[in-house]
Amino acid sequence: MRALTVIAEMGSGGAERVVTDLVGHLVATGHEACVASSGGWRADALAVAGVCTLEVPLRESGPGSLARAVARLRRETAARPVDVVHAHNVRATLAAHLATRVGRRTKPPLVTTVHGLADADYPRAARLLAVCDAVVAVSDDVAGRLARGGVDERRLRVVENAVPPPVFRPGGSDQVRDELGLTGPMPVVLCVARLASPKRVDLLLDAWTDVPDVTLLVVGDGPDREALERRAAPSGDRVRFLGERRDVDRLLGAADLLVLPSDREGLPMAVLEAMAAGVPVVASAVGGIPQLGADVVELVAEPRPEAFAAAVRRVLDDQDRYRAMATAGRDLVDQRFSSSRMQSGYALVFEDVQKVRRTS
Repeated sequence: MRALTVIAEMGSGGAERVVTDLVGHLVATGHEACVASSGGWRADALAVAGVCTLEVPLRESGPGSLARAVARLRRETAARPVDVVHAHNVRATLAAHLATRVGRRTKPPLVTTVHGLADADYPRAARLLAVCDAVVAVSDDVAGRLARGGVDERRLRVVENAVPPPVFRPGGSDQVRDELGLTGPMPVVLCVARLASPKRVDLLLDAWTDVPDVTLLVVGDGPDREALERRAAPSGDRVRFLGERRDVDRLLGAADLLVLPSDREGLPMAVLEAMAAGVPVVASAVGGIPQLGADVVELVAEPRPEAFAAAVRRVLDDQDRYRAMATAGRDLVDQRFSSSRMQSGYALVFEDVQKVRRTS
């Protein structure tokens, strides 16, 4: 099988992590794969590993960049036909459909994964996703929203995100803390998020005035970074912005807690990675996060700074609960969120859409 993956970019986001995992598995099991995106460090890594990558302007907005992306994809798939196309989110789906199916004699099946959208965007997305042979949701919550938006439930599947086992490095925690200048017994809390409004890092920064003896490391970048850095100024060096990082697994090894204050999520990879590493999680009760269970995640139902401050204190101050959450998180990842389970789920989807296309 030759598969084409289409995604906006291949940087540090959760969707990009899923693509890297799935493409690596396809190649390892004897299939061909090509990733079309606007580029990024994960695309560079795939290219170094010998995976086909194609640069298309999907990160840019507007009809002009979409037209250029479609033209580039049409040339690629005309020269090297594909057996299945896997797009991630709506713009990539539109580009993939226009490039590989409209006006083409041979139309490969199209699978789209939806990682999560703003509530108001689901009905419009459902109309655009009607062109797909299968629509994959990364959580039951996303699947329900897609169905209510109008996606045909017969074409709707749930394949939950997953993470590979963490890599434990001897002395890793102490080394990372030394690199960051973190000395003494002060707990370290990690927030991994794009610095843009849906992630609500502002709530966490406001909460930090009520968490005086804990260091917060903010990992990520985005359009709100400068404003957020100004907002964090009253907390001094107890809040540190680390920018984009490619070693979140190392940072988790040095962290005592992960906090994610988002307004919306599908099934966030940062939460799964923390669970796999045995790092307890405090997170907004949104998207697929509540389905993980209150024994695994300390859920914050109300998006208020004081609610996040109280949740952080509850977990850090109760060592019995802390240890129980760490164990429950690792166990849940082993049972439900392993890479092999996700890979098998997508393999079944790809097989099914190809079978239907051959018999139709």
